[in-house]
Amino acid sequence: MNARIRCCFARARNRALRHALLVLVTLAACGGRQAPPDPPKKEQLRPPAALRYDFMWRQRVTAIWPDGQQSFEAVLQKRDGELSMLGMSAMGLPGFILTLHADGALDVQNRSGQRLPFEPSYIVADIERVYFPWLEPVSPGFSGQQEGELGGQTVREHYANGRLLWREFRRSTSKDAGKVRIDYRFAQQGDAPIRVILENGYYRYRLEIETFEQTRL
Repeated sequence: MNARIRCCFARARNRALRHALLVLVTLAACGGRQAPPDPPKKEQLRPPAALRYDFMWRQRVTAIWPDGQQSFEAVLQKRDGELSMLGMSAMGLPGFILTLHADGALDVQNRSGQRLPFEPSYIVADIERVYFPWLEPVSPGFSGQQEGELGGQTVREHYANGRLLWREFRRSTSKDAGKVRIDYRFAQQGDAPIRVILENGYYRYRLEIETFEQTRL
């Protein structure tokens, strides 16, 4: 881990995640009024190796739900077979770090002084839905849709000139209209989309993710 990344993670460990916790509390409360799919179990999460390259991305996340919204900054990193997510704010209080290991074990470092009200595997599952590959790679310049069944859910993707425009997840056995839809906007260069909008129809929340710094490791 280079000095820049060590410094970033050290700062994040010592910064507040009260904003992030408020987001999770609210989303959990909203989810309690629904009948969504079962939460992903740790063994159902995909291994970090499914994403083929190592990186560090700095992001700004805004969560919107029926009664309000909240924003915080985050660092998402994949390195040496592990995927880590941490939240950042300017409050100067301890926070938490989620780490998905190569063997599928999920660790939580929580220094906030509060119990996390939302199952960490939900957070990691959203990261995987957004950024991991799910279907076969398309050819350069491909425009159109592809669809497949994976892990008990139907995945649909739409491309234009080889770029992913949107992706949808729907449980294969679900009888309702619930789904998770993700829309992407890319810059001319870079691995990560510069803007992502995730709409979760089961929990009735929306995530807006802006990636403002990205580095290959």
